[in-house]
Amino acid sequence: MSGKGSSPLNGLQAVLFDMDGVLVNSMSGHRDAWKELLATFGISVPDPFIFENEGAMSPEVLMNLFQKHRRPYHPDLIQEIYQRQNEKFIKEFLPFVELYPETPSLLHTLKQKGIALGLVTGSRRNIIDQIWRPEELALFSTIVSADDTKRYKPHPDPYLKALDDIGLPPHNCLVVENAPAGIQAALAAGITCFAVASTLPFEKLSLAHRIFRNLKELKNYLITRHLS
Repeated sequence: MSGKGSSPLNGLQAVLFDMDGVLVNSMSGHRDAWKELLATFGISVPDPFIFENEGAMSPEVLMNLFQKHRRPYHPDLIQEIYQRQNEKFIKEFLPFVELYPETPSLLHTLKQKGIALGLVTGSRRNIIDQIWRPEELALFSTIVSADDTKRYKPHPDPYLKALDDIGLPPHNCLVVENAPAGIQAALAAGITCFAVASTLPFEKLSLAHRIFRNLKELKNYLITRHLS
């Protein structure tokens, strides 16, 4: 565990989770879907690029890639790429996606402690609904997907919508992320952010207030330090 030191968590009432790479073991599938799709346009990207831009593959990011590789593009093509990536992930990789083993226990423990839960993800709702069972989704007081805001992470919009949905101020909430863009979005919304180093090394997550190796370590910290 590492981070900025003491975290400003007071009166914790809600935890807002990113999904991919935090609660769900899906990032290898997203990585491969993006890399294979971009390769069809003659664009090669390293694995860290995908992981660092998780939840933040905005039109600007894609346009910059096309410009960097001197590939022609237009706005309709950029939107088509999003659709093709979504379809490719669902068809080829979604069948292998699972919740992390620690996820159910963590969520149920927090609920039993009276903590509201939120899911704030860059994935679309058609993916969310195929990963989670209805009774699992019912654990969340709010679900904010890529379909629900015009601007994605690192903009604060997804987390601001989640705060509005649950009716709580930022200082009573905690965000759990695993990528720089998500951390930036949480901080821009005024929310304390913890990170899990599931896909990136600690140094890439340095803006988070605390960094944990896995969900088990995060759960133990929350239970002993804030929910005992």
